[in-house]
Amino acid sequence: MQVAYVTPYYNGACDGRYGRFHDWVHAVRDTDDPPFDADVYAFTASNPDEMLVSTPHAYLGEATELWGTKWNKAEFLLNVRRVRKALSVGDYDIVHVLSMDTIVLPTVLSMVPDVPLIIGPDIAGWSPIRVGSFEREKPTVWTKNRLRYLLKNGLSRTVPYDRILAFSEYHRDILETFGIPKECMELIRPGVAERFHPQAEYNSQEPPQLLYVGDFSAHKGYFQFLDALSQLNRSFDARLIGAGDPNIEYIRELGISESVTVEGFVPRADLPTHYRAADVFILPSIDETAGPNTQIEALACGTPVIATDRPGINEYVSDAAAVFFSPRDSDTLTEAIVRALDNLDSLKSGAKRISTSFRAIDTAEALADTYRHVLVES
Repeated sequence: MQVAYVTPYYNGACDGRYGRFHDWVHAVRDTDDPPFDADVYAFTASNPDEMLVSTPHAYLGEATELWGTKWNKAEFLLNVRRVRKALSVGDYDIVHVLSMDTIVLPTVLSMVPDVPLIIGPDIAGWSPIRVGSFEREKPTVWTKNRLRYLLKNGLSRTVPYDRILAFSEYHRDILETFGIPKECMELIRPGVAERFHPQAEYNSQEPPQLLYVGDFSAHKGYFQFLDALSQLNRSFDARLIGAGDPNIEYIRELGISESVTVEGFVPRADLPTHYRAADVFILPSIDETAGPNTQIEALACGTPVIATDRPGINEYVSDAAAVFFSPRDSDTLTEAIVRALDNLDSLKSGAKRISTSFRAIDTAEALADTYRHVLVES
């Protein structure tokens, strides 16, 4: 079975956006008995490798630098001709487009109109049912988000697809607001690369090691986490990994600077060491559509999680390996940290038991089943 993946962005080092997609295509590439054969067509790329049928031009800059800027879409347009030319000579059973993009999708449809089409699961954006940072938008951002929402609704009603993939039940609900019928969706459980695995043995540490990985932002619950640490009446060591301003002055004001280490940005390939070194991983985010990478990576490393009790976060793991807290504030997070530390051995055992549930090759096998079903139906 030959599969063509078409993606706005590709990273041969499996960093950054679409990390789990990179993990599953590399798992397919590296296994001795792959469930299907795959080629990747990317409009932009960083660290290009042999998975790419043709290398993006990077006229306006590196893909990682362009992401989220006004030049990103312009770079897509400059690469349309190259992608069209490469796709025109391919022969595929399935075409799988990672996102519902207004440039990427039309390019694919014009070149392979008779091949079954899978879209997703990297379809996100504003929806009427989402909360969090969307509640504090500036007028220009508010307008852009609603326009993008209308575009997704337009695409979902005009593009002839065979399946739409979702990461979670919450993600399904969001996709339904984009005009996608639930009967056309399929849930694909996330898996990550084999480098995310537990250590052979676990020994409790003193003081306990707490880990935060994510943007240093209010949406991710970063400041609630710092406030919660300041309320702990026990010793701890906290390691903070992420992008943005960690607000060192605020950490000093809270009186926790001696117990906190700010690592800043860490390449994804180096994260497993940090997950395995931690006693517990903290995820105080308010809204996640796809079961955040960091949560899945921590669990795959056998590290239990403390997480906000929100859809899109709480459906991947049971109480045996997690402590959930609600509402999202510093008091309830402090209580959750205390509960986790009081039951650390049990939680660690639970996390290690389920660590093999998040393998990228299993995601690829599940995708192969989906592709086969679609081929039978088409």
